[in-house]
Amino acid sequence: MKINKGFFVTFEGPEASGKSSQILLLKKYLIKKQIPYIITREPGGTVLGEKLRKLILSSKSNINNREEILLLMAARSNHINNVIIPNLKIGKLVISDRFADSTFVYQGFVNKFGINKTKKLHSEILDNFKPNITFLFNISINEIIKRLKKRKIKNKYDKIDYKFHTSVINGYKKISNSKRYVNIDASLSKNIIHENILKSLKLKK
Repeated sequence: MKINKGFFVTFEGPEASGKSSQILLLKKYLIKKQIPYIITREPGGTVLGEKLRKLILSSKSNINNREEILLLMAARSNHINNVIIPNLKIGKLVISDRFADSTFVYQGFVNKFGINKTKKLHSEILDNFKPNITFLFNISINEIIKRLKKRKIKNKYDKIDYKFHTSVINGYKKISNSKRYVNIDASLSKNIIHENILKSLKLKK
């Protein structure tokens, strides 16, 4: 099936929810079906974005939440203008591992800057640029901790902290109130989740 020109897809959810594995499965499918695409991530996606990613996600960075939000907005602006929009214009399916929703949840809700204040910044600085569809991975706190214990720590959010991850889960519940979100049960098998994603994107009947 041919993807409509200018289609932007994001994958969101708590740590260890399985987003990256599903993006990899989707990539394999798109290659097989010869569907033009690009996969990117946030923070990151550009030279500037990747530099800021290291700063933002490092546990050694001496930056407060307000500074973190502004760095994320700068990285996102660069990402939108140099990667996302140019690829949408040439008809590619743009897939991003995290986008603005993560900022609304992690910095806005969990770190208490305020969801509405963070959304207002996104609207004013980034013209309220949003994905066409967002896959939101839902996972229990116990499963998050179980999965994190099995993998190496990658960034400051990969931590064994029940209160933190519970707050992330609650944050996503608070923001996912529009038709843009497709809820994914992350406890299902990888293949079932993959099939559900393909159906939601109308890539498979």
